[in-house]
Amino acid sequence: MVVVSSRTMKSILELQPAKDSYSNILSLLVKTFEDNHRNFELVYAICGLFANVSLSSKGKMMLSKLGAGPTLHKVMKNAKDADLAQTAINALSYLTSKNRRLKNMMVEDSIISTVVSILKSSTQSTTLADCFGLLKNLCEASESTAQLVGDSDVILIAMNTIQVYCEIPDLVASTFSFLRTVVTIENNQLHYLELAKKVLSAMKDNPNDVRVQSDGCHLLAELPKSRALKSLFQSESTEMILVAAAKEFPDLCKN
Repeated sequence: MVVVSSRTMKSILELQPAKDSYSNILSLLVKTFEDNHRNFELVYAICGLFANVSLSSKGKMMLSKLGAGPTLHKVMKNAKDADLAQTAINALSYLTSKNRRLKNMMVEDSIISTVVSILKSSTQSTTLADCFGLLKNLCEASESTAQLVGDSDVILIAMNTIQVYCEIPDLVASTFSFLRTVVTIENNQLHYLELAKKVLSAMKDNPNDVRVQSDGCHLLAELPKSRALKSLFQSESTEMILVAAAKEFPDLCKN
């Protein structure tokens, strides 16, 4: 098997005269990917390569046209190996970034239910963080997608994740960032008071993490106000957490 490194692939994509060459190479990789879906090492390597190629706008556009999105989704659904699933999730996150058409296509392909299944079965913090990152990415495509996610089990899973993995700042921050895309959606399963308490607890456990503090403050600010929430925010314990965040990261948490 010939292995093409990401650096080599990037160099190929940047070659201006070889317009048809890299198109043919990517086309061959997609076909190889589809025809050898049971070859773990090959699929794993190409998933990683797709992730790297998708970092460039040119590579992203070509892979989208070649149908790499649905193929990566298929890998996510059928992967028996957690690392393979995570690599496919990463590649799909990069591929769908700033591509509304592909995001909508993936939603129609039932990717949300696939992500929910992975969230329910995985215990790897990096995989969970990547899943919430992909969901955030998809929710940004349209309000209807955010509504669909807001009405799913993902909300309760996210709230549970904040509590169970409260000492893993990268995962907590990714979960906060995702929840910001759905907190204003009507008829979702968010219990705002309970969520606010979990957010504050995670912020207290991660006082020096800039993403947790920043996204936590913004998430709390975006929660629909209620009498119970106002009472919570006016409590001494909450004030201590928020004041500490504002002092530590004044540019990000001052509001």
